[in-house]
Amino acid sequence: MKEYKLAVVGNPIEHSLSPVIFKLFAKQFNVELSYNKMLAQDAADFKLKVNDFFKCGGLALNVTSPFKNDAYEIALHKTSRANFCKAANFIRMEKDKLLADTTDGIGLVEDITGNKKFKISGKKILVLGSGFVLDSILLDLIAHNPSQINILARNTDRIDYLSKKFATDVFDPITYYDIIFNSTPNTADNSLFSQVKCLSNDALCYDLTYNKESLFLASMKKQNTTVNCYNGLGMLVEQAKIAFMTLFDYIPDTAIVLRELAVMGYK
Repeated sequence: MKEYKLAVVGNPIEHSLSPVIFKLFAKQFNVELSYNKMLAQDAADFKLKVNDFFKCGGLALNVTSPFKNDAYEIALHKTSRANFCKAANFIRMEKDKLLADTTDGIGLVEDITGNKKFKISGKKILVLGSGFVLDSILLDLIAHNPSQINILARNTDRIDYLSKKFATDVFDPITYYDIIFNSTPNTADNSLFSQVKCLSNDALCYDLTYNKESLFLASMKKQNTTVNCYNGLGMLVEQAKIAFMTLFDYIPDTAIVLRELAVMGYK
């Protein structure tokens, strides 16, 4: 049986659960694959390692921060979604050419609406951060007709860029938000968390990372004890499902994988 070669590349990378998730998917269909983690030091090292990976017979790469724009740039061909977002979290070899795609937004929306049963339509959304992952996320959030999307971040150039591209607005400290996403680091010196004081009752607070201890979620819970707090594990599994389907034409059962991850201690 043929063994397919996959990997995930980023910095940092040791925390990545992508190898575990893809192997759990593969187990459902008796697909043989190897899946490794690759650390890239910078954009130049990223390009070198990606080229080496595919020269050595690699089938596909998942890409995490901070290289999603680099992944888009390195591929000769891009899906329409990746072209619009100017970012990619998934690159694969297709007819001897690299093809870039972005599945982050699809995975996030599927986790929220499918797994969490939370409606996006008509909701007031706040996003903390302005990195390249937001392009993919905003594309899919807007398709579900929220009433507004505001951005709280330090990078004013990116805030302006997102405003022009997606008609987002800046953070309003007196607006009561129904959904709050965090894409910024969970560090004690992150001052963005303390600026968010108005949360609707039963608001959805969602950290795009999947750290077991989230300072962002703890801060939101402190502001309003009724909020529903989730990390990004479901998003990770759902976006991986899209990539797996693309590669192997199988539709994995993500509920099974989420249960298996919970048994391993990931929730």
